[in-house]
Amino acid sequence: VYFVNDNIWTLDGDGELRLTIMATMAQEESRKISERSLAGQRVSREKGVLYGNGNIFGYTRNKLTKQFEIDPDQAETVKMIFDLYMETDSLTAVEAELLRQRIKTKQGKDFTRFAIKAILQNPVYMVADQEAYDYLTEKEADLFSDRAEFDGKHGIMAYNRTDQEKGKTTQYNPVNEWIVAVGKHPGLIPGKTWVRVQE
Repeated sequence: VYFVNDNIWTLDGDGELRLTIMATMAQEESRKISERSLAGQRVSREKGVLYGNGNIFGYTRNKLTKQFEIDPDQAETVKMIFDLYMETDSLTAVEAELLRQRIKTKQGKDFTRFAIKAILQNPVYMVADQEAYDYLTEKEADLFSDRAEFDGKHGIMAYNRTDQEKGKTTQYNPVNEWIVAVGKHPGLIPGKTWVRVQE
């Protein structure tokens, strides 16, 4: 009989552990990775930056501060995408108009409906205003910023928005699993418009 992490482990007739020590070790390592990830997210929230992908259409990332700054031409395209979607309620219509105007992504490619949808769903563009605060509170997001920080100027930083596994399609988490802070970057889309698009 062995005692591991307050569990009793016994050997069967062939000398193999009934519960594998490897499973316990893997579980503990997973817990540690999760704790490190959350610690990194806390530091990022305090600095007002997103960890990971800094290649957000509409913004450039300042190499020194790691914070987002507006790219004027791309920001106008983001606003146009939201306006077109509000008018048409159609990703296909928005895609067709961007193709007609020969507007390209950061990588110089044509916009696809997938890329357009990703922009429309990304809260980084939402202005941190009263409507944004009300929406996030109603949806029970974990707010890292208090009401006073929703100043109607800055954008939103949302963490834990997606569940990504290598080789699998990105799954979007519900808003009540998001960890949200007001960023240091300017928002582009009023909260009312962003919320309406989500609806």
